[in-house]
Amino acid sequence: MTKVLVADDSETILLLLRTRLEMEGYEVVTAIDGQEVVEALAAAGPGSQPDVILLDAMMPRMSGLDALRTLRGEGNQIPILIVSAHRADETLSEAENLGADACIPKPIDFDDLLGRIASLTAS
Repeated sequence: MTKVLVADDSETILLLLRTRLEMEGYEVVTAIDGQEVVEALAAAGPGSQPDVILLDAMMPRMSGLDALRTLRGEGNQIPILIVSAHRADETLSEAENLGADACIPKPIDFDDLLGRIASLTAS
């Protein structure tokens, strides 16, 4: 089963994404900010890493962009999708420069999200 780690500071969005992804057969783990993502990955053993990470660009404590920067700086190559309500080109450009595998605007088109997750986790 494909494991997706979803990080967003909105409990409503986390619940919605968890529910929709689980209905599609994904195992879902959630985090409330980028710091929690970085800490969870550092503590996870090799067999418990997620197959893909979905990060909100703007979160308190540590943003998704900062978490992306940290993870890529540590050599982590898990596919990462950045979700952003800000459609500013500089946010998307920064995410791509930091090594994001894809950027998805909010509100999330769920069919687009499913397609991107499937393509990033296809073996």
